[in-house]
Amino acid sequence: MPALDDRLAALRRIALAVAQPGGSDPFGMLVGELAGALGCSAVFVAVFADPDALRLRTLAVQLDGRVLRNFEYPVRGSPCEQVVGRDFRFVARGVAAEFPAGTLFAAQGMDSYAAYPLHDGSGAPLGLLAALDRTPVAGGDAAHAEALLKIVAVRAAAELERSAAGEALRRSEASYRAIFDAAEDAIFIHDWDSGAILDVNPKACETYGWAREEWPGLTVADISSNEPPFTGEEAARWLALARGGACPPFEWRRRHKDGSLHWDEVRLKPATIAGRPHLLAFTRDITERKAALEALRAREEQYRAIFEAASDGFLLWDANERVVDANPALLRLYGYTREQVVGHGYAAHLPADYVAERLSFVRRALAGETVAVETFALRPDGSRFEIDLRVMPFRHRDQPHALAIVRDISARREHEAQLRQAQKMEAIGQLTGGIAHDFNNILTSVIGWLVMGQERAEAAGDATLARQLGQAQQAAQRGRDLILQMLAFARRRQGPRRVLALGPLLRQALPLLAATLPGSIELDSAGLGDDTASPQVAADAVQLEQVLLNLCLNARDALPGHGHIRLGLGAHEGGGHCRSCGRRLAPGRWVELRVQDDGSGIAPEVMQHIFEPFFSTKEVGRGSGMGLAMVHGIVHDHGGHLLVDSEPGRGACFRVLLPAAEADSLAAEPPAAAAPAAALPQRLAGRVLLVEDDPQAGDYLAELLAGWGLTVVLRRDPLQAMDWLRSAPAPAQLLLTDHRMPHMTGLELAGAARVLQPGLPVLLVSAQAAGFDAATLAAHGVQAALAKPVDGTRLRALLHGLLAAPG
Repeated sequence: MPALDDRLAALRRIALAVAQPGGSDPFGMLVGELAGALGCSAVFVAVFADPDALRLRTLAVQLDGRVLRNFEYPVRGSPCEQVVGRDFRFVARGVAAEFPAGTLFAAQGMDSYAAYPLHDGSGAPLGLLAALDRTPVAGGDAAHAEALLKIVAVRAAAELERSAAGEALRRSEASYRAIFDAAEDAIFIHDWDSGAILDVNPKACETYGWAREEWPGLTVADISSNEPPFTGEEAARWLALARGGACPPFEWRRRHKDGSLHWDEVRLKPATIAGRPHLLAFTRDITERKAALEALRAREEQYRAIFEAASDGFLLWDANERVVDANPALLRLYGYTREQVVGHGYAAHLPADYVAERLSFVRRALAGETVAVETFALRPDGSRFEIDLRVMPFRHRDQPHALAIVRDISARREHEAQLRQAQKMEAIGQLTGGIAHDFNNILTSVIGWLVMGQERAEAAGDATLARQLGQAQQAAQRGRDLILQMLAFARRRQGPRRVLALGPLLRQALPLLAATLPGSIELDSAGLGDDTASPQVAADAVQLEQVLLNLCLNARDALPGHGHIRLGLGAHEGGGHCRSCGRRLAPGRWVELRVQDDGSGIAPEVMQHIFEPFFSTKEVGRGSGMGLAMVHGIVHDHGGHLLVDSEPGRGACFRVLLPAAEADSLAAEPPAAAAPAAALPQRLAGRVLLVEDDPQAGDYLAELLAGWGLTVVLRRDPLQAMDWLRSAPAPAQLLLTDHRMPHMTGLELAGAARVLQPGLPVLLVSAQAAGFDAATLAAHGVQAALAKPVDGTRLRALLHGLLAAPG
């Protein structure tokens, strides 16, 4: 990377170079200066060679200090493809691979590349300026390279525009020079009476192509195109007007000595020379100017087309704070007509603070400042919408103006709110799942100790203590049920899925549902339709019954003691946004379950919170606030979404959307055959490696297993358990492990343990036990999974079966 002094010196060199006149070869001068300032091997400037901008043609090329002939090359397949019409590009190394094989720069081993796009005053791409080297350009300093290239690119673009517009875009001097031979215009001296050409100045010779001595034999007709109206006869008419002093400037189509046609601007003036009247003709070649004006008119038409077709609203203000122009997009956005806007300021009915703020933006822009804010706008009917507003300085007809650009961001704001809702629900789900896991460990030990204490009280004949412990156990079981609801919200439980007809399933739940409703509330299930044509979904039947029950109980609580709850079932084609997660529904086949009530409805400020755990509008003591949270968890665990339509005082309609399933898309699970009850042995025998990171749960399970006659080796960490398996004097007969632990999960531990001790039976105990399918358990060598809080009877039966199995 070049030192600071070197970079400053290079910048000074380039600044001086671009400030100098270009001479006959301005691009060659710029290329040479840039190569010297960057210290690179090759520099070239190129412009589009065809109307379709598919090829580039160099205007100047320097390679290793030599000036090369200009050439053309295709844009596609070259490093320049990513520069023209885009932005600065810098490749420190590896650009050689982007050159087609056999091309000049590939053959010269150019491996570094820096280029800057060229644009005209309207922003349209012209070409590019590029520098290449065999080592990193500018020593790998991309910012330095960009600065130098940008300076030279501005000058190069100016040279291109100057050469395109030519002398026609420069203003002629305000007055003609008095000295005939030094005049920049072609000057003719005509005889007053005949109009014959008596003399011409050097500029006329240069412009028309005839030598000075050839002019006396020429007439006006000889230097005219003679295409009507540019004939000798018409020229004589203009001369006659000049004799009367009433000849305005006019344009004339004249012919060069070589036969080419050009446009001149002609002014005829009577003058006295040597005491005799003459006519003076001052002509100026305006061929390039006419072409430039035509180009300017075309460019203005292009700008106007862009202004009219833009999707953003444009509003142009003058220094008097009046609207000069407004495009159709702005009129559509606000709902005004052009007559209501152009020539006026802000409408009188708008709030004073609203007008004051926006006029302050206009004043700041007129003072040269660009203002960018996200705010709101008001329509004539008083409705408001969110906008992105930019007000910037703008020169129009050489006067300062303020251009306001208005973009409607209402949809973007809505999408942002939906994204925040989705992220919030995801975060709440993760937090809820973590809390549920920790509470499961606590309840495992609490319920376990209560059961053991109750057994001891019963054995000791203390009925009062046994009853009290039983009551405590029931309270703990209610806590376990709440944890199950939290896990359902967090989507960490997954029951068996099978394809089922939704109508019959919901009808089976109606008797239970009806029993929970007072007689003053009518349950209308006619919308469930005919069971023979009921839509099918792949789902856990028990969980869907919970969804229906919770939605109906929510509807019941919204009713003032009486009213209607209507159930419906049908198809949905997708579209809209999920109320609970904020995501947009993908188009497709969905099955829709509707639960509608005519109760109090849901206020907008409440709607965004209704699916959050423990959120409730009921008074303290009525409900846990987990009902709709469970619905959210179960529905999304099934790949579904929730739509809610409600207005305060007009009831609410909850719509559950589940992916539709074909009858053969998921094999139904056969019902498990009921196993005959077997008497459990009084004592168990064997060595059990118990891995549980929670101290209370671990201590409880260790004592419980020891009380059943097992030898228990308790380890708090999976890595400690692995160390014990490697060095144990006697093998374990069974591994009993938690799943969610530091360093390793229970499934990972099970797989690793079976490598150290093949055939070792593994029993997984976890709050997530229902979420593991049989294939996952088998792949990790787990024979069974038991949910927390642990059911002692179930645990003892599993231990008996696993320890008794041959292995």
